[in-house]
Amino acid sequence: MAQALNETRLRHWMQTLGPRLIHLSAGICRDRHQAEEIVQEAFLKLWRRPPEAGEVAFSSWLRKVVTNLSINALQRTKRPRTLPEFSDDPALRGSDTSATRREAQEELDQVRRAMDRLDDSKRAILILRAQEQLSYEQIAEHLEVPLGTVMSRLNRARVALLEELKRDMKLAEDEPMVFEFQKYAQG
Repeated sequence: MAQALNETRLRHWMQTLGPRLIHLSAGICRDRHQAEEIVQEAFLKLWRRPPEAGEVAFSSWLRKVVTNLSINALQRTKRPRTLPEFSDDPALRGSDTSATRREAQEELDQVRRAMDRLDDSKRAILILRAQEQLSYEQIAEHLEVPLGTVMSRLNRARVALLEELKRDMKLAEDEPMVFEFQKYAQG
């Protein structure tokens, strides 16, 4: 059995990992309040029964727990919500009202709307790859699926996102579209 956490160490992990885990959960379940509750539940699970590998595994273990709890919460509620802020891109912050900032904000809003319409599993895998910047191997381990499954799911999710964006932008079927999702998913 893994060594129990004391309050000081738990508080340290909550302060260190909590904000990023809330951001991850809010990206999946699209509700900041629910995301906070999910992360709280994940830390409670950590307190009660830490992973066998010890503190070295806390980050990945918590990310996995939060992802699963977020998807489960969505499947229980299935009510429409909007995505939280998705980017810390300096071009999108501040009081700058330049045309570049407005264009970047419009693109970000289009991505949010398109992501909002994706099914839960597609949105989750895109967030794990682009926002959490997990490798394919890490995603496979995280979701407990083969590497090939991750590759095909990511491909399907990207295609679905591009289709949603095309629909929003009313692009012709034969018009090529290049889109850098990761540009908007840094967080």
